[in-house]
Amino acid sequence: NTGSKQGITMPPGNLTYNMSKAALKAYTEGLEHELRTDRVESGGRLRAALLVPGWVNTSIVLKVEKEKARVDGKSFDTDSVFFHEDKPASGAWMPSQVIDFLMEELDKDKFYIVCPDNDVDRETDNLRMLWTANDIVQDRPPLSRWHPEYADKFTQFLAEKKGK
Repeated sequence: NTGSKQGITMPPGNLTYNMSKAALKAYTEGLEHELRTDRVESGGRLRAALLVPGWVNTSIVLKVEKEKARVDGKSFDTDSVFFHEDKPASGAWMPSQVIDFLMEELDKDKFYIVCPDNDVDRETDNLRMLWTANDIVQDRPPLSRWHPEYADKFTQFLAEKKGK
């Protein structure tokens, strides 16, 4: 299943998307647990995996905006869309890179396939996810990373943990 880093770290601003990806993560984890039990106990061969891509140059927004313009009877300029496959953002991976990474990780029997991109490395992703989980463990407000009173603490956390 295709999840999202946003379904784990929950940045403010797109609650419905974050919720759908969090639910998909929970479903896929539960499914893999059941499939693993079947593999161990009954010799089953099925497994699940959760692809968690970073920023990807897709044409999803382009297609949505183009359709909106068509429905509204307006002209559409593809340059009005920030990025898409034909106008890639430098920080994002191309879809083919994500697929190549996915296949490499599946060959290693990985469940969580967290893709880096050209903006965020895996270590930073891991630390962001750890910070989010620690909101619960340390009884911080939810989404504390985006609270002004925690911004410096989050930056300090990254600086202290990165490279260790």
